[in-house]
Amino acid sequence: MNKITDFIKKLSEQKVSKETTNLYKGNSIETEIRRENLSLYLNKMVEIKPTNLLLGEAPGYKGCGITGIAFTSERILTQNDFFKNQGFRCLNEKTKIESEISATIVWNELENYLNKPLIWNIFPFHPHSFSDKRTNRTPNRLELELGKKYLTELLTIFGIHKIIALGRKPESQIKNLGFDYNYVRHPANGGKKKFVSGIKTEME
Repeated sequence: MNKITDFIKKLSEQKVSKETTNLYKGNSIETEIRRENLSLYLNKMVEIKPTNLLLGEAPGYKGCGITGIAFTSERILTQNDFFKNQGFRCLNEKTKIESEISATIVWNELENYLNKPLIWNIFPFHPHSFSDKRTNRTPNRLELELGKKYLTELLTIFGIHKIIALGRKPESQIKNLGFDYNYVRHPANGGKKKFVSGIKTEME
């Protein structure tokens, strides 16, 4: 078993609360597609050999919550050259694919860079309200601590040099990990302009 396969297996076996969905656990078609998508993505990134990791907070229900890949919606999978025609799969029919604003902003900017950063979330599972999975919830302290375990393993697998934290929540969790890092404004809620300028500073 290689390191990527082992990493995804660990994700798929992780127990979470009733206010969280483990996107990779179980034998449904949906979880199978997410595991396969994540495997394709991480193995492609192994070939790219990224030096930076772009770190978000947690999967959103319209993006990673569907595709299994951080900051990546079904629209990105079907329209972005990085993903098109490479075996990535969608849960929805072509006429009903989901789009996510943050994912679109992130990938529109990453198009400008040949050496793409690895993208991940400090908490890799989808936190939501107890009664509605189509909501997004901020991860709590215990969830963030759990997420650090997976982040540290991923950083080791890829030999990442620097973390680019999108938002204060991810930044707060990486200060004592021993890696170089910088904060960049998250693109959501009017942060697009500062996000773009921040990424340019970090990537160029």
